[in-house]
Amino acid sequence: MRKVLEWVIPAIRELFWIGAAIAIIAGGYFGFQYLGDNRTVVEAEPIARPVTLVETGEFMPVTGPLPIRGEGFVEPFRTVALSAPVGGRIVTLHPAITDRGSFVEGDILVEIDASTERAQIRQANAAIAATEARLALLETQLARAVNLLERNAASQASVDDLTGQQQETRANLDGQKAQLASAEIALENKIVRAPFDGSVQTKLAEIGNVVAGGSAIAQIYTRDRMEVSVAIRESDAALIPGFFEGSTAPARVFIRFAGVDKEWQAEVVRVDPSLDPQTRTLTATVALTQRVESARDLASGAPPALINAFARVVIDGITPQNAYAIPSTAVRNGDTVWILRDGALDIHPATLIHVDGETSFVAIRDLRPDDRLILTTLAAPQPGTSLRDIADETRSTAVTE
Repeated sequence: MRKVLEWVIPAIRELFWIGAAIAIIAGGYFGFQYLGDNRTVVEAEPIARPVTLVETGEFMPVTGPLPIRGEGFVEPFRTVALSAPVGGRIVTLHPAITDRGSFVEGDILVEIDASTERAQIRQANAAIAATEARLALLETQLARAVNLLERNAASQASVDDLTGQQQETRANLDGQKAQLASAEIALENKIVRAPFDGSVQTKLAEIGNVVAGGSAIAQIYTRDRMEVSVAIRESDAALIPGFFEGSTAPARVFIRFAGVDKEWQAEVVRVDPSLDPQTRTLTATVALTQRVESARDLASGAPPALINAFARVVIDGITPQNAYAIPSTAVRNGDTVWILRDGALDIHPATLIHVDGETSFVAIRDLRPDDRLILTTLAAPQPGTSLRDIADETRSTAVTE
């Protein structure tokens, strides 16, 4: 009996645990079925996502030439240190030098003491007159001697002697004329004439000063022809018509004086044949041609283009087709723009032509009348994304109120 109990009790225990496991599994199965049959069905509904608001702007068509800008300083076409080729004491100065005035080409600006040269000229003229008289006498004597020789009343030796004296006198006369010419040149070197029409910038000597040959007496310049040299980038130079063919591209120059901008018409007159080794730019020289009249004048009157004045230059470039001026920040990746078209984002191709500070000029094709330029930056732009113009939203709010 004891052995039977030792076998039956473990068997009963095992059967109990097997039955408990089966009951748990059955309970879980029937419980899952019950919950599935009595669940609440939730239908899927679309979520209303907010439409992104963007700031937009208009496309401004380009109807004139592109502005190629540069900066520089006003300088004369010519600046010359006026000097005499020979030294001496200054006896005369042109009023333009003392008053910083103007002069015309050929005016005598400076005279150096030339009393010695004038005396040499008078001496040379006297010697020439005496030699010419001597030569005239010899010619008369020679003609008489030849006449007498033909009648056997004079010897050949006398004729030869007079002929020799005549040739010697002529040689002396030529030498004296050369001395006169040398004295006249020396006198001319004591006179300094204006090489061009201009004005005096600086006076460096006074009447009575003794100057050496070649030393500066005054600084003169071409007042009626002022220029500005500006550095032009290669990409900008390529947009100026005839830039390398000698054409005078029109330009405008703005010079600020006492808080007032004065404008001059100008033109490109020359281009340096080499690139700057550091900046890799070309230097273009713009000549001022005519002042543009302004309604606002200073009490001092309209100031001239002063030497060393800072100037802003705008050169007229090409007039492109299908081009628009837009903010530089609206150019995306250098070759696209974002357009709000029919309430959605359109990533549109654009060709960058020229950058003018915060404004870029781009060529865009196939624009529609209602297209708006998107100015707002989008984190993840995708074509077709729904967008709303913040200007339309503002107008709607104003109407509602």
